[in-house]
Amino acid sequence: MWWCRSGFVEGTTGGLVLLGQLGLGLALLLGSGLQLSIGQPSVQLETRVSTDSVAIGERFTVSMVAIHDGETDVAFPAADAGPVVFGDIDVLDRSGVRTRRLEGGTVADSVVYTAATFALDSVRVPAVPIQVVAGRDTSITSAPARIVSVVSVVGPDAKGIHGVAPPAPFPRPLWTWLLLGLVVFGLLAGLAYLWWRRPSSDSAPAQRPLQQDKTPYEAATTWIRQLESYDLSDPDAVKPFYVELSNALRVYLARELEVSALEHTTREVVEVLEARPDIPTDGAARVRAVLELADLVKFADAKPTSSDHEKALQEARTALDTIEATRSKNSSPDDTDRSPSGPTRSEAVDEVASAA
Repeated sequence: MWWCRSGFVEGTTGGLVLLGQLGLGLALLLGSGLQLSIGQPSVQLETRVSTDSVAIGERFTVSMVAIHDGETDVAFPAADAGPVVFGDIDVLDRSGVRTRRLEGGTVADSVVYTAATFALDSVRVPAVPIQVVAGRDTSITSAPARIVSVVSVVGPDAKGIHGVAPPAPFPRPLWTWLLLGLVVFGLLAGLAYLWWRRPSSDSAPAQRPLQQDKTPYEAATTWIRQLESYDLSDPDAVKPFYVELSNALRVYLARELEVSALEHTTREVVEVLEARPDIPTDGAARVRAVLELADLVKFADAKPTSSDHEKALQEARTALDTIEATRSKNSSPDDTDRSPSGPTRSEAVDEVASAA
């Protein structure tokens, strides 16, 4: 009996130890569960949809609201999370997180998703997962799902596929008319400016016809004297001035020396003058200087100064006087040209020089 009683006592003692161990484990489990429930933050989630029904492709908004104690951080999914998170709705955009203070010290964080759907009959806004961070603890919870009706765009009497509708008329925008008006105004303003800047008779006096009873020297000298009345402060009068000055010399050379000055270039005219023994070298050089400057103004758009204008006039007058004086000295008394009612060449030179 001893061994039986002893065995019984040992068996009873072992059972009690086992029960004690089980009780301790259950107590620890309950304590840890209670601690988790106490440490886990309380977050209330809401899903709000802007409408009960939408058409296919029509935009609507889905608002996610998380209400917590203010010491918790809430993270909402991004707009490009895709169908794994948002299911059959296509999220186009997401607003920033808006935080509001509520009564009792609670805080409401919310975001607004702009979405559309191409589902038929109805679409389910899924339970969107939201991350909750409280201290070192992180958990994932889901907002409640919602069902939205999808209205069909096909009428109840539709029996088949319709043809393509004609393009809808759109009014022409106002800015095209404004642009056209500005272009027309610019053209008119440009034409008015060109008409206003046209050469006038005051800035470029008309050439007087050569008088047949005057010698070539007198006609050229009178012509050059007329050029002194040009208003060369006007840029539009500079080129006509040098054209007339060049023509005065060329007409004189053609009439007096029978040189084809009007048909040849400046270089060819100067070569003919330098080859003639009755033309002084100084006179040919002055003719060359005036004609080359006139060519630069006419063909190269040169811009001479006011002193250049005065020098060109002086060089032209001196060239005429030098050539005329040399030819008068070299001519014999029998060869002097006297018109029936006009003076001799020597007398004409003296008369023009005194008048100048």
